[in-house]
Amino acid sequence: MTDRESIENIIVNIRKGNKWFASKLMSMVEDGAYESEECLRILRSTPGQAHIIGVTGWPGVGKSTLISRIARFFLDKDKQVGIIAVDPTSPISGGSLLGDRERMREIDGDERLFIRSMATRGHAGGIAANANAFVRIMEAMGKDVIIIETVGVGQDQVSVCYVADTVVMTVIPGMGDYLQALKAGIMEVGDVFAVNKADKKGVDEVVMDLRMIIGMSIRQNDWNPPIVKTVAVKGIGIDELMARIERHREHIAQCGKLFSKRITAVKLEIMEALEARFFRLLNEKIDFEEKLEGYAQQVLEGKTDRHTLLESIFRETGIVQQERSDR
Repeated sequence: MTDRESIENIIVNIRKGNKWFASKLMSMVEDGAYESEECLRILRSTPGQAHIIGVTGWPGVGKSTLISRIARFFLDKDKQVGIIAVDPTSPISGGSLLGDRERMREIDGDERLFIRSMATRGHAGGIAANANAFVRIMEAMGKDVIIIETVGVGQDQVSVCYVADTVVMTVIPGMGDYLQALKAGIMEVGDVFAVNKADKKGVDEVVMDLRMIIGMSIRQNDWNPPIVKTVAVKGIGIDELMARIERHREHIAQCGKLFSKRITAVKLEIMEALEARFFRLLNEKIDFEEKLEGYAQQVLEGKTDRHTLLESIFRETGIVQQERSDR
């Protein structure tokens, strides 16, 4: 089978909803395989209309259980659901720390559901650089809803807003002081706030803190983020949470924010693709990764500076810089 026939076979099967071929392409994307770029180019010619929901929050707030409930809600409506579970990258293996099936046992096994875990691989934004590509693949499979669980660590959560249409920020009782310290910051990311484990002491206090912080943040398009109390393990508050999520989707579609969110996501994807292509070129031309430590040592020892070093690298790779002329 030629490369072209292989690519066509992958595309045809993904559009049929085949999970094996979808997983294969996702692995190719993570490995940076050339064929994956051609596959994604074809898939992007028919963009999907899935509702992309981001669920973020700190470790221990119950994101995975909440996601299981959200997924079950849509499955009960006979929707096709995809889940991207983004894990911190293991510093030893380079892979995901947690298996996707382990965290989603309650809903695993439903043929309408496709779960894929993905390591961040040290991506500064907290969400893996390949998240957009994974979303495109799931849309091509015919998924109506795609849920992204993000790394719940500090400012890294902000990156989810560039990919998701609706962001559910998850907190729990007892986080009041931490929320106060954050003030607006990452709290501006949330479109809907879920106070999970709401059967615990301190729930009313954290709700009050959230209301104050939300009131301080600058919001666009007249959307006032609702706060919903949930107990995900018992299914309490899930119907209200889903009503708020769907209402937010309707709101951004009506005011034009949905399209602008998608534009922002594609811009980010273009920048990441350009960065990946550029570093691939550097490695092909001058074995950049192999030389990087040496470059850093030269700068540290004062043998050169980073600006001179960059000019040297550009010359070595044949990348021509436009000379600046004084005006």
